[in-house]
Amino acid sequence: MRFPQILSTIFWLLFLPATLMASSKIDTIYFQNGDRVTGEVKSLENDLLRLSTDDAGTFKIEWTKVDSVFIRNRMRILLESGEILYGLLLPSGVEKSCMVWHSAGEPRLVLLKNIVVLSPVSEKFVDRLSGTISSGFSYTKASDIMQMNLNGSLKYLANKNLFETSYSGNVTSDPLGTTQRQNGGLTFHRMLPKKWFLAAQIMAESNSELQLDLRTTFGMGAGNSIIRTNSSHFYVSTGILTNREISQETTQNNIEGLLGASYSVFIYDNPEVSFDISSNVIPSFNNPGRVRSETESNLKWEIFNDFYLKWTFYYSFDSKPLSSTAEKNDWALTLLGLEYKL
Repeated sequence: MRFPQILSTIFWLLFLPATLMASSKIDTIYFQNGDRVTGEVKSLENDLLRLSTDDAGTFKIEWTKVDSVFIRNRMRILLESGEILYGLLLPSGVEKSCMVWHSAGEPRLVLLKNIVVLSPVSEKFVDRLSGTISSGFSYTKASDIMQMNLNGSLKYLANKNLFETSYSGNVTSDPLGTTQRQNGGLTFHRMLPKKWFLAAQIMAESNSELQLDLRTTFGMGAGNSIIRTNSSHFYVSTGILTNREISQETTQNNIEGLLGASYSVFIYDNPEVSFDISSNVIPSFNNPGRVRSETESNLKWEIFNDFYLKWTFYYSFDSKPLSSTAEKNDWALTLLGLEYKL
């Protein structure tokens, strides 16, 4: 550490004991134009810092417009390199950077652009939860087609582990009848050094268009976040799946591979916009020639605080469904939906 940085760190630490005894709204954000605002940092994700204040409530700040920070509530800090630190973020005296005071060693000078996620370290279970819930509906009178969907997820972040439970359901009604597609389950991620992660999942799904009554799946795998910045995230994964399928009283057990990729991009202007797409290719090991695939995509933009308009699309394919009369593909497009971020 250079001498000015050491003096800056010592200066701020002299005032920590007194301020930590006060309100949790003790974090200060400094802007490039000289302005500053004080509150409690709730999160940093996708280039957007959420700050809770006594006077203005919770509002959002573009991370790229921040010049310096003085965050005295202990944070979980995810760097662009994939490294995770736990500690405080203090002014460094260097533009667009901060000193991270953490338990793993001496304070480190970190560029703000290299910090991609911040989350408060809390002992309370409820404070570690986050999630979304969304729904969409469309009806076309000329074709008498009605479509409705419901999606939700709930995440629990515990140090280097992430637990997520999710559900997605889609119902389509037309003059020929009603079809449905549902899936949900529990996913576990363990973050490793150098942007690697381990994953495990337990899922259940059904799809009447593919004549799939029920598929229960257990899978394990690993992946790497090839790109992880404040504006985009791209990762690939691979693994092995075991599942049991039921289709019109026919039952089959399978062992399958998994090749997956996911990309998200975030644009924070006015309004806030984000886009994501993920795809999995699933070849069968015990049924040569059978390949399944799943693709999902979302486009959403914020209409007011934590409420979003949402466009969704999914496509499912199975080269050898259990039933010989079943369709090999299924897709749906919802042009207008609503999502709320919990």
